[in-house]
Amino acid sequence: MPKQHSPQNNRPDAWQSVIKTINQLMNVSCLSSQHAAECYGANTIAVQRQFLGAIIVEPIVAENGLKIEEENIRRIIMLLNESNLAFVPISSGHNWGYGSSMPVDDAREHFILDLSKLKRIELNQELAIVNLQPGVTQQDLRVHLDQLKVKLMVPVTGAGPSCSIVGNALERGYGITPYCDHFAAVTRLRVVLPDGSVYCSAVNSLDHTDAKIADQSYKWGLGAYLDGLFSQSNFGVVTNMCIRLAHLPEEVQSFYLFSENDADLNHVLPLVREILRDFPGVVGSINIMDARRMLSMMVPSEQQLSLSLDTDVAEFKRRYKVGSWTCVGSLYGKKGVVKAVKKAIRGKLNNSLGVKRAVFISARAIAVASKLLAILPERMLTAPKRQLETLRKSTMIMRGEPNQVALPLAYWRNNQPPSAKLLNPARDNCGLLWYAPLIPATCAKTREFVDMVRTICLKHGVEPLITMTALQHDCIDSTVPLLFDRNDLSAVASAKDCLDELFDTGCKRGFIPYRMNVDQQKRLLPADDPHWVVVKKIKAALDPNNILAPGRYNP
Repeated sequence: MPKQHSPQNNRPDAWQSVIKTINQLMNVSCLSSQHAAECYGANTIAVQRQFLGAIIVEPIVAENGLKIEEENIRRIIMLLNESNLAFVPISSGHNWGYGSSMPVDDAREHFILDLSKLKRIELNQELAIVNLQPGVTQQDLRVHLDQLKVKLMVPVTGAGPSCSIVGNALERGYGITPYCDHFAAVTRLRVVLPDGSVYCSAVNSLDHTDAKIADQSYKWGLGAYLDGLFSQSNFGVVTNMCIRLAHLPEEVQSFYLFSENDADLNHVLPLVREILRDFPGVVGSINIMDARRMLSMMVPSEQQLSLSLDTDVAEFKRRYKVGSWTCVGSLYGKKGVVKAVKKAIRGKLNNSLGVKRAVFISARAIAVASKLLAILPERMLTAPKRQLETLRKSTMIMRGEPNQVALPLAYWRNNQPPSAKLLNPARDNCGLLWYAPLIPATCAKTREFVDMVRTICLKHGVEPLITMTALQHDCIDSTVPLLFDRNDLSAVASAKDCLDELFDTGCKRGFIPYRMNVDQQKRLLPADDPHWVVVKKIKAALDPNNILAPGRYNP
C-alpha cells in the first residue's frame, strides 16, 4: 500500500537535500512554500491546498535542449519519488473552474512541477502534425503558425489564449473547429513515469529513423493502446504531444439559428442532429445556447444585470435581438461545397418549425459591418455594436484564432474589474464552477436537463446559463457555469451546494459529468466502483508511493 502522509510529517529530513540537488540541475529553479502558494494558490472554485514549494523547469536553447529538459524532469521525479514527496505537474495551470493549479488531495503537501515555460513547437507542415511541449498555449501556436504563414487552425477553446493545448487535450476538452474532440486528434505522447522511466509507443521504439513519422501520424500504435491511460489520470507526466491540426479551408462560414420560444428546443435539436449527420466533415460541432447564456456575453457587466429574473431576460432579449435558443456552428470546405451545404441547410430550415431566423456570415462580412458601425457616434447602436463584436470574436474562434470572447463571463459576479488586459479569472478572484455533464441526445432528455438546471440553479440563487454542444448527431456535452462572488461566503456555499445538487440529481437522471473539479474528484468518486478499482491497480503498479498528483481521477 502507498504510504500516507499528513501535512505536519510530510517534511522528511531529506527534503532540504532534495531541493539542494534540484537547484543544481541546469535550468531548474525552486520556489519556497510561501512563494509557491502566492504563485499557484489562486483558483476560481474557492479551495485551499498546502504547498511544499514549486519546481520550475526552464527551457534550454541548445541542439540537445529537448533531451536535457526531459532528463531534468526525470531526475526531479526520481528525487521526489525516493523521498516520498508528492507533486502535481501543471502546463499553464489555467484550468479555470476546475481547480487551476490545485492538487486534489488536501491531506498532503505538494510540490508544483511547473512546465509552463517549455514551449517548443515542431511542425510537420506537409502532414499538418505538430509536436508540442506542455507550456505551448493557444496563442503561442497561433503566433508560430502565422510567422510561418501556414494556414492551419489552432484547436482553440473558450478558455482563452493563455491556456495550454496539451493540458486541454489531456482533460479531453473540445472545441468548435473541425477537430472538435481534442484528445481524438492526439497522435503521440511521450511520458515520464513516477519512477523516472520514459514511456513511448511500440511504433516509436521500432522506428529507427530520426523523423519517426509513423509514430507521429498513426494514433493507435502497436499492441495494447496505452496513450489513453495518460488522459484524465495521474499515471505519468506528459512531456511531448503530437496533435493533428486542421487546415484552414478555402471558405469558412459561421451560421446562427435563432428560435423565438423556449419550447422550440424540441424542434431545434432534431434539426441540429440532422445537420451533423448529413454533413460530416463540413459542419463541426454545434453549440445550442439559451438566452441567458447569449446575453451573458453581450450585456455590459457595469449594468449589474441579474439573469435570474425572467423580466430582465425578456427586456434584454428584446434589446439585443436574442432568441430563446441560438445555435452556432460553422461550415468548412471549398467554396462550392460550402455553398451547396448552405443551400441544403436553408432547405431544411424551410421545413423546421423551430427556427425563426438564420444568419450565415463570413469573417470578411463581419469586418465590413464593423467598419460601417465604427463610423457612427458611440451613443448610437450600442447594442448592435456589442452584438457584432461578439459575432466577430466568435467567428475568429471558429477559424482557429484564440481570443477572450468567453472569459468575461467569469467576471460576472466579481466586484473588481480585470487587473490586466490578458484575463486571468483565478488571479482576479473570480468565482466560477463548471457543471459539465453528458446528455442523451433526445428531445425528452434535453428538455428534462434544461428544466432541471434552471430549477436547481434558481433555487440556489445562481443564474442558469446553459450551453449544450452537439459534437456528433448522437452525443451532447453541456457546460453550465456557476458564477458567484468569492468575497461573499454565503454565495460561495450556495454555488457549491448548487453544483452538488446538480451532480446528484443529474446522475439519477442519466446526466453524467465528463469532467470534474479537484474537490469533486476527492469527494464524489466511489473507490469500490469496478472502473476505479482497475485504475487503482494501475496506479499502484506505476506509482507505489502515490507521489504523482494523488487522488486525481483516482479515489
